Amino acid sequence: MITLAALVTLASFPVTGTVSGRVMDGRNTVANAVVWLDGPVKSTPKSATVDQRKKTFVPHIQVVTVGSRVDFPNDDDVFHNVFAEFQAKRFDLGMYPKGASKSVTFDKPGIVSVLCNVHASMSAYVVVVDTPYYAVTDAKGRFAIKGVTNRTYTLKAWHESGRTGRQEVAVSADTEVTVPIAK
Repeated sequence: MITLAALVTLASFPVTGTVSGRVMDGRNTVANAVVWLDGPVKSTPKSATVDQRKKTFVPHIQVVTVGSRVDFPNDDDVFHNVFAEFQAKRFDLGMYPKGASKSVTFDKPGIVSVLCNVHASMSAYVVVVDTPYYAVTDAKGRFAIKGVTNRTYTLKAWHESGRTGRQEVAVSADTEVTVPIAK
């Protein structure tokens, strides 16, 4: 079982705060877990990039908000065919060479597994959230979400292993949160 420990602290301005913590799998930290706060505050679309470099998608985990466009440039000397057939979005960008870029707009929340038809070892995830409050854990399993409006949210966590978790969180001064994560 993974455990996510989140400490909610507030900045000096009383209307917003920072939610921070760590994702744990027993005694081990979990890198590249996505943590977000679902609630009444909705996101606005942004642009993002998932590059194809050295037959690898970079970054491996990309978080975007609903309505965001993600560019998939090919910086390799070989052709790639980027596609997805998973939960939030299905697409197939076809074959394209070095220097070309194609894009996809992600219009609903969920997890999108991105693959390459040409190179089976290439994989990435686009996590689409409908909130401005999200983070990806670092190598030590830590995260921080700044500028969070004080109110109640559902804190959600996801890892590519399939483990997830959720818990109600009331963001206010000196609030400590522990969220269990399990498959």
